[in-house]
Amino acid sequence: MDSKLPPPCKYFLRDEVVIHNDETSAWVIIHGAVIDITPLFTAARSKTTLKKTLQWLLAFAGQDLSLFFHNNELAPIERTNRNGERVPIFVPCLERNPATQRCWYLDPALVIGRITFHPCPVKIINTLTFHETEMIVCYEDTIGDVREKYLRYNDNAKQYEWRKDLSEGSEVGMLRMNETLIENGYQVNLRSPVPVIWIFYILPPGTTDTTSDTDSSCRKYDPVIEQSSGGSEAITLATAQ
Repeated sequence: MDSKLPPPCKYFLRDEVVIHNDETSAWVIIHGAVIDITPLFTAARSKTTLKKTLQWLLAFAGQDLSLFFHNNELAPIERTNRNGERVPIFVPCLERNPATQRCWYLDPALVIGRITFHPCPVKIINTLTFHETEMIVCYEDTIGDVREKYLRYNDNAKQYEWRKDLSEGSEVGMLRMNETLIENGYQVNLRSPVPVIWIFYILPPGTTDTTSDTDSSCRKYDPVIEQSSGGSEAITLATAQ
């Protein structure tokens, strides 16, 4: 049986896996692969209680099960039982996905992604509210992925222009949404500063900017706040880069 699974299309933090720890949503990790074992419990819900092997597997939901498998392989470590038979030391490995009849740890249909190579902190500064949000994202995440994760903090995140600097109107500082932090020129390592992303609110089409005599259907918020009194200096945000 093939011990290799297809390459993942999504990456996760370990903290994202650990919360999936009950029979309504159960994930496990094996050598970096994230496997959704929920279907095993969904099929058994019609019964009053789960059988012991499924109860055992459920007790490990949200955890890393790599120690029960040979190094870098999806082959379970075995022992010899009293009958002289070779069996997995982690007995739930005998369970199969009811939909495919494949061992759950070898079923490509259950693999939803992979643990990130490196968790990356990032700071997002909203130039409309001056609110700073610090997040941990995956090294492999594109800026578009980061924006999707930021939606939990601001459900209007897609209404903002995402930039690496404060040079409003400059294409140079525009972040490429289909590329990662590294590909957008950020340094991502333990010694580098936390990457800072500046977001500018864009007025929806057809909306008039009442702060200006000139109507605009797509106008960015100006991060420069000028004092109205004569001779006062303008207060300008400085990039953290």
